[in-house]
Amino acid sequence: MRRTLASVLFILLTLAAIIPSMSAQQVDKKLPWSVRMTQSEMIRCPESWQLDFQPKLKWDYCHGLELGAMLDVYDTYGDKKIRDYAIAYADTMVHADGTITAYKLTDYSLDRINSGKILFRIYEQTKDPKYKKALDLLYSQFGGQPRNDDGGFWHKKIYPHQMWLDGLYMGAPFYAEYAFRNNLPKDYADIINQFVTCARHTYDPKNGLYRHACDVSRTERWADPVTGQSKHCWGRAMGWYAMALVDALDFIPKHEAGRDSLLAILNNIAVQVKKLQDPKTGGWYQVMDRSGDQGNYVESSCSAMFIYSLFKAVRKGYIDKSYLDVALKGYKGFLDNFIEVDRNGLVTITKACAVAGLGGKVYRSGDYDYYINETIRNNDPKVVGPFIMASLEYERLQKQFMPIKGTIFKGILLILFLGVGETAVYSQQQQRKDTLVVTRDGTGDYRNIQEAVEAVRAFMDYTVTIYIKNGTYKEKLVIPSWVKNVQLVGESAENTIITYDDHANINKMGTFRTYTVKVSGNDITFKDLTIENNAASLGQAVALHTEGDRLMFINCRFLGNQDTIYTGSEGARLLFTNCYIEGTTDFIFGPSTALFEYCELHSKRDSYITAASTPQNIEFGYVFKNCKLTAAPGVKKVYLGRPWRPYAATAFINCEFGNHIRPEGWHNWKNPENEKTARYAEFGNTGEGAKTEGRVAWAEQLTKKEVLKYTPENIFKEDSNWYPYK
Repeated sequence: MRRTLASVLFILLTLAAIIPSMSAQQVDKKLPWSVRMTQSEMIRCPESWQLDFQPKLKWDYCHGLELGAMLDVYDTYGDKKIRDYAIAYADTMVHADGTITAYKLTDYSLDRINSGKILFRIYEQTKDPKYKKALDLLYSQFGGQPRNDDGGFWHKKIYPHQMWLDGLYMGAPFYAEYAFRNNLPKDYADIINQFVTCARHTYDPKNGLYRHACDVSRTERWADPVTGQSKHCWGRAMGWYAMALVDALDFIPKHEAGRDSLLAILNNIAVQVKKLQDPKTGGWYQVMDRSGDQGNYVESSCSAMFIYSLFKAVRKGYIDKSYLDVALKGYKGFLDNFIEVDRNGLVTITKACAVAGLGGKVYRSGDYDYYINETIRNNDPKVVGPFIMASLEYERLQKQFMPIKGTIFKGILLILFLGVGETAVYSQQQQRKDTLVVTRDGTGDYRNIQEAVEAVRAFMDYTVTIYIKNGTYKEKLVIPSWVKNVQLVGESAENTIITYDDHANINKMGTFRTYTVKVSGNDITFKDLTIENNAASLGQAVALHTEGDRLMFINCRFLGNQDTIYTGSEGARLLFTNCYIEGTTDFIFGPSTALFEYCELHSKRDSYITAASTPQNIEFGYVFKNCKLTAAPGVKKVYLGRPWRPYAATAFINCEFGNHIRPEGWHNWKNPENEKTARYAEFGNTGEGAKTEGRVAWAEQLTKKEVLKYTPENIFKEDSNWYPYK
């Protein structure tokens, strides 16, 4: 229809009235960056539900990320308009009965949890019960969230068996804060396990980075058939993971078992982030394991996430203070390379990847070309939120130096900004094969595991993975001292079996030659397989014999009778996590230092579990944390340990004891002198067998202060520190 002249004039006059009012909304350039960014977003999105470029109501992680950062600004500077802006979103989305618009619990998507974090503070301030109901609803999702066998949450129900680094940020900080606020200490173990499990599944030993995701079933098209991992380390995924760590740690008590593992992972991330910081811009690349390659670019969201994580981790004492240099260089580079300010003072952040995922209906392959060709846009909430949080950390740092009027502070900054940071330099080695496949049917590279081991070059400076397909491998496997940096990964723990049947009474063989697997090399990892000595119960029969240092055993089973695991070298350091270990007598014995986390120790006979022979000068021997002690039917009289040598050291911390554990707990090996030197300790154990009333007087019940020393950093210290997952 034709418009009349009057109607056209009306429209023009209306627009003339609107445009000046919009341009009049200015941001004061003298304000701190956190406030300027917040105000800019509030001008661009007058209604808080419009954040994340939304045309309609949506309950997803982006709103929680940005509004949570804005509430941090309110907490710091006290602008009520910011508080009201955040509350308006919550009030719009949350109904009187606690239900949430656009949230469906049975989708079991971790992405839908993150926005719930803002409700903790809003409930505190408003006391409106609907927010408490909504918090309880979101928390209930964890009870039904699909899991892998190791307890790791699926990222979404529609992505079976997949753990994404992103998912840790979406769920874990909320989970930790809810547990803290509602006094649910039993949840901490599950929260910690999510981080550790995800690290285990996504860690790339070739570069120390964590891949975007892992399909534990190894069936998804993007998943590596050997490791299940996605193809690359996506910068923002690792940024999510870093932020999840520093935020969840706020709520996990310092004495909590396993918290030290999170600190070890965070420290490794800090190391890698420092290595890969772009020396020119101070930022980080979209695809971190291809930093500097053609087509790759320095991306703003992951850069903001790393800056925030480093600032906060230094402030909280989680990482060394030297990483402040990296954060400061990154922050200055961010302002120089990603920030634009218009004539009205509105702040824009550039060069943010809009989104990147894996799989889905419109299939995302996760290859290099996919990541570098995803849409780039300005003011994406996934960079805005972290930038606000990073700026608050920087502003807190400035306030710390205000008494000296900024002179020294500015001088420090100048020095740091002019300094050249470390960059990772990776020389391309001659062509090499870093994955060997072993299959019993002859379709792989080798039919026997020993053949694959023998094919590995001596003293390698890169990691080789020996992938072992399901099958029973009857062989006496030896990994010699000149073999290092090798991973032996089974197709499944239950069906990839290495077995042999020697025992001490065969031709007077003795204990130490009965092994099924002997590991003399350093830096060896076993994952997802079974090591068995299936000899009849006719004497000592070792399944695993270790001599090397820095050995890891992840989701493995160790089957045998007497002397199942022999840790044979003084000063060597071993980690067993999520393992099943069975035996009859002294089925974990020897002088090495070993940490057992989330393992099951199964007694097949009334006897003894451990027989440590820890040297007097070594502080830690065997440390069991969050383990479960079980027994075969009819087994009722099992000791935790007896000293093979006088200064045996063994500790059980936060473990679950069945009723088969004897009240006295420990045995002196019929030598009262051992009672003067043996170092046996317990703390926080549960179950019928954990009652301490009948314990021998010469065993120690640790205090909360004493148990704090049982960290990986302390347990594994030698001439150089070694941390699991690092």
